[in-house]
Amino acid sequence: MEAIRSVFLKNWTNYYRKRLQYAGAHLLVTGKITVIGKVSVGNDVMLEPETRLIAIDNGTINVGNHVYLAAATLLSTVNIELGDYVIMSPNSEIIDHDGYGSDGKPVIERPVKIGNHVWIGIKATILKGVTIGNNSIVGAGSVVTKDVEPNTVVAGNPARKIRNTTGYTVAPHGGVYYPTPKHWRI
Repeated sequence: MEAIRSVFLKNWTNYYRKRLQYAGAHLLVTGKITVIGKVSVGNDVMLEPETRLIAIDNGTINVGNHVYLAAATLLSTVNIELGDYVIMSPNSEIIDHDGYGSDGKPVIERPVKIGNHVWIGIKATILKGVTIGNNSIVGAGSVVTKDVEPNTVVAGNPARKIRNTTGYTVAPHGGVYYPTPKHWRI
């Protein structure tokens, strides 16, 4: 049974590796995802089924190292950048544009930047022009419309600061990062 699982996961990964503009070492794709446009991922990245990485027009998506995307959606027409050790929980979204202009006005597009050691909760939405600082947490169901300072927990709609995360990191020193590459290497 383990041999069948190993072949299945390697086949998904090899198929999607060819569709990415750049893919670092130890990429793991565990099921069907969507990849469109200029998408690059770093080392030790895990992409769960139903993850959507869509860069249209002149958009780009750059994913750092040690990143875990669980059925997350990234939609770009400009640029979305994820740092290292980022976790995006299921059904979370990052969108760098409005989608449609209203009242005859053009679409507003602004790049989004996610720092290092950031955890984005289930069903959180991060909108255009937002920068999330290092060592921050976005609570489940939050809608982030403004920049998040480093070492901050935000939650709500619109997201507001709850408290500081001084000393917090997604991958603590000497601790185990979930999911770690050593757990998914086949």
